[in-house]
Order: sequence, then structure tokens, then C-alpha cells
Amino acid sequence: MDDLAMVTAKELLMLRESCMQSIREGELYQLRNDAKLRAVNTTQSYDEFKDIVDAAHLRPITQKDKADAKTKSRLWNSAARQEY
Repeated sequence: MDDLAMVTAKELLMLRESCMQSIREGELYQLRNDAKLRAVNTTQSYDEFKDIVDAAHLRPITQKDKADAKTKSRLWNSAARQEY
């Protein structure tokens, strides 16, 4: 009976990953649902509504992101730098 009660480290890691995945999915669901509720009254078309919902998980770029050495050379807005 004692052998059945033992939990291995691998099982704990799998349980942790499963819980973390469930939390991430729940957070994404909540973000998308909130975006739907905001967008349903403000959008003019389904495409606009869909774009808002699809981008619900995105965060604005901060000054810290722009100044970070790892991302400093990244082209954040390629459309703004195109020459016509």
C-alpha cells in the first residue's frame, strides 16, 4: 500500500506542467473573452472584431523593451521604415 502512495519526481513535474498549461489556457480564455465583450459594442465589422480578439494576448512595447540590448536592434515597425 505504501508503494502506491509514493509519487515520483517525474510525476510531479508532469503534474506541474499540466497545471501550468491549464492556468495559461485559462488566462488566455479570460483575455479573449474580455476582448470580445469590449469589441462587440465598438467594432464596425466582423474582421475588426476578430482582429481585436486575436490580438488580446499582446502587450504594448515598453521603453524598457526598446532599450534592452537583446532587442535593441530589432525592427519594431517595419512598415514605418519602408521607403516609397
